[in-house]
Amino acid sequence: MQNKILIIGAGLGGLALAQGLIKDGFDVTVFERDTSPTSRPQGHRIFIRSMGIQALNALLTPEKMGRLSAAKVTDVGGGFVCANEKMEPFFSVQGQEAGAQFLRSELRNFLQEGVNIEWNKRLVKFEDNGDQVIARFEDDSSFNGDIIVGCDGGASSVRKLLPLVYKEGLGSIPKVIDSNQTVLGAQIDRTPQWERLLPLNKTGFVRFLGINSNDIGVCFSERPDRTPTIVWAVSEQIKDRNPSWYQFDHGLECRKRILEHCKQLMNIEPWHENLKKLVNDTPAEAIMAPWLIQTTQFPKSDQFPMAPTGRVTLVGDSAHAMSNARGLGGNNVLEDARLLSTLIASSSKPIDWPKLIANYEREMFTRARIAVQESESAAEYFRSLRSHS
Repeated sequence: MQNKILIIGAGLGGLALAQGLIKDGFDVTVFERDTSPTSRPQGHRIFIRSMGIQALNALLTPEKMGRLSAAKVTDVGGGFVCANEKMEPFFSVQGQEAGAQFLRSELRNFLQEGVNIEWNKRLVKFEDNGDQVIARFEDDSSFNGDIIVGCDGGASSVRKLLPLVYKEGLGSIPKVIDSNQTVLGAQIDRTPQWERLLPLNKTGFVRFLGINSNDIGVCFSERPDRTPTIVWAVSEQIKDRNPSWYQFDHGLECRKRILEHCKQLMNIEPWHENLKKLVNDTPAEAIMAPWLIQTTQFPKSDQFPMAPTGRVTLVGDSAHAMSNARGLGGNNVLEDARLLSTLIASSSKPIDWPKLIANYEREMFTRARIAVQESESAAEYFRSLRSHS
């Protein structure tokens, strides 16, 4: 009998996993809480490095892999540069290791091809009878499967339900927490003038580090309609998460308050005039919703699988959210999907789920611990380089 895989979350990780499993002949259904593919912004762009590209190569058919380049952002460079507030560079990575930039919306649309997705499905509980799992949703629908894979992000419902379902025999579950680092971003039309004013960005993404803890990341990119744009994001350490400028309701007045706060952050420090102009010239309607950077606390002991029956596991941010300082998050998501898909496809039948999932989680969390630590250390490392530049 064909194994049935239930994937919770139609983000990049869940869809990439679905592609790999479908390629190998498994019955896969993806459940997404969004009402449609366009009901919620999916972020702007993602840098995929060699690890992520290799993962996609294993997950996709040769025909689909050949079409992947259509989701790339064009004429933006694939490098990474760190510079100080005066726009003087002191660290850079160029070439394949830096990665390629993809539009998240285009990549998501691409990965949806051929996948059975149930939209408007918010998971509220699941049951495990040892031989099967039953996913139950807010609309009173339910679906049976051999395994549930939580690909539902840092606020993962699957992860939160694990202790409620498996009160005994529960393995080691990571804790995803909010940091005190908030990111406020927007975009502005890319013009020849901006190419002159931001010369470092011709080679790729640039993180400008201020004299204090604030920084601003800037990259040339494209909108979903392929019009050229510049995306910028100011990072700030905050203690109070309830100021008026932080509350986001999608209205213009709200966006104006956030933009005014960003202008204040830029104008009270000695940022280069071109960076101040970038923020000051941005229209309020282009402001994006603020977000808090998340990170992960791993348990001291490694007891796997997390679910004693091996019928439930996690992929991506639901298991190991991390800072964006190194750009490792998305690549680890794709590698998680590759690893799990490969283990399932290569397993002898009937599948020994506890053994398979224990092997997956042990390897996945070993890699994720390193990536989270590297991400946590990156900002401090770059600032140490800046102080000696």
